[in-house]
Amino acid sequence: MAIFKRISFIFSLGFIAFNASALTAESSELPRASWSSIYVVDSDTIWLGSSEGQVAVSGDAGNTWNVSTPGGRSTNLNIRQIIAYDERHAFILSSGRGERSRLVQSRNAGFSWSTLYRADGDEYLHCFDMVPDGEGWILGESRLDNWHVVRSSNSSNWISSRSGFAERSMIGESASGIGKCVTYANNYWVMGTKDATKARLIYKSGPALRFQVVDTPLTAGSGNGIHSVAVMGARDFVLAGGAEDGAPELYRYQQGEFTELLAPPVAGPLTLMIRAENWLIAGNESGLYKSNNFGESWQSVAESGAIAIACATSESCWLVSPDHELKALNL
Repeated sequence: MAIFKRISFIFSLGFIAFNASALTAESSELPRASWSSIYVVDSDTIWLGSSEGQVAVSGDAGNTWNVSTPGGRSTNLNIRQIIAYDERHAFILSSGRGERSRLVQSRNAGFSWSTLYRADGDEYLHCFDMVPDGEGWILGESRLDNWHVVRSSNSSNWISSRSGFAERSMIGESASGIGKCVTYANNYWVMGTKDATKARLIYKSGPALRFQVVDTPLTAGSGNGIHSVAVMGARDFVLAGGAEDGAPELYRYQQGEFTELLAPPVAGPLTLMIRAENWLIAGNESGLYKSNNFGESWQSVAESGAIAIACATSESCWLVSPDHELKALNL
């Protein structure tokens, strides 16, 4: 297992280039930072984001890095999620109240960033997914009994929206600030909610105009609910979460019916879950496990757990450990 040691960032390691929106530097090693989000494009290309506003990209499996700061060093955006096409082109979602929630894009490996959406007022955005040059959705905290999402039809123009849902939002209904609570796969959009009196599943097929909203059996209430969702097939989804101070919960929703699955043996709710080919990978900061039989058996893949995980394939997976180290993950 390859581990990249954190080091303090020293300007002499590379060059520094200034522009209107970012400070960029090239480094031979990954600098020290509170890394908290990750996206893996392929076996060579890795993107990282930190809770303090840094973004790092490597095109050679972590041997060298370009580091930038969307919004500038004084902004300290919380980089919540990254989606990238290649070593140069990436979308970054930051999370926070008001204008600290932003969707920005770089087409030159972080040398410059352009803002696609900037929240205002009491907006708070949490997670997103998108189809390249197509549909995209960002899920945020609800406003009273109105949903708050940001949508796009072409990945370039993003607008705030409250419509397109079969049911109204509940008071306090929100999205996870940790897991993958919005995902697109197999021509289905799936979202999960938390913090309200019901934890709810939201889904639609790609061409559909309206999301279906379904009450789930997962523990609900403040701090509780769904953290991550995964698509297994047509109207076949897996939901991970649980109570803030309770046991991990894992459910499969298949053709309108919920089935409780055996959760991996971790302490606390399942905050992380992704699908990597035939594997379901799930866990939290206390442990990370894999299963290829919907939880009938689990195998440990990271005893120390993780705060973020991403795979390009089952043979190209990386995680961010609870102490913010980047580690290769061998499935």
